[in-house]
Amino acid sequence: MMPSATRALDMVAAFDKATSTRAVGRLLLDAIEPFGARSIFSASFPLRPGATAKEFIAGRDLFVQISPRGWVDGYHRQGLHSRNPIIFAPTRRATAFRWTDPGFDDLKDWAGFELARELGITDGVAVPCHGPDNRVGVVSFGFERFDLSPRDMLTISLTSMLAHERMKALTPARAAALKAPALTPRERDCLAFVADGHSDAEIGERLGISQNTAHDYVENAKRKLGARTRAQAVAKLFAYGLL
Repeated sequence: MMPSATRALDMVAAFDKATSTRAVGRLLLDAIEPFGARSIFSASFPLRPGATAKEFIAGRDLFVQISPRGWVDGYHRQGLHSRNPIIFAPTRRATAFRWTDPGFDDLKDWAGFELARELGITDGVAVPCHGPDNRVGVVSFGFERFDLSPRDMLTISLTSMLAHERMKALTPARAAALKAPALTPRERDCLAFVADGHSDAEIGERLGISQNTAHDYVENAKRKLGARTRAQAVAKLFAYGLL
């Protein structure tokens, strides 16, 4: 298994023992603090066509918020909650992104960055967490320094999605929706190889099927799991105990 998946899987037992969403968030932040993380925010939001920003925010389930002293007061005093692009970004982005990635003008010009920098947060990472229940989630971290490798980003992304699934399971209103989908043995096998870092061609060779067939199995599994990326599908497979 590739190192990123292994390190993420190591957190599953710890998350399973946690009895509150805040406890899961604290475990996750503690694990990522060596990378420079100093804050965490995680929530789930409803996806309703035509919903206003106010309705989107009003329907949220807040899982955890651990921030530097002064952030919450300043955030609400400046009315930043209705204009935070990090909250709305997961509705149109599927993969983890850095707050200051080039090309994201809505992030670059957000007034909340000034407050964050005053409190020692220089950058951050947001991980979208999509599911089959007509909701979209996010796990967002503020960093006092930012020096993450692509492998670090993958580890943080996988671990965050696992944590988000556990936080949903600890929220009574959402727990009933977290039933494991009926994946076929081949779909599970293919996703297991994805977790090991294998390509479609390599999966096909190992299972004695064509590359296109392997690709179709992975895509079917993604659809059943309500995942938009392979990383999200692997994380959900871990969360459901199917891998």
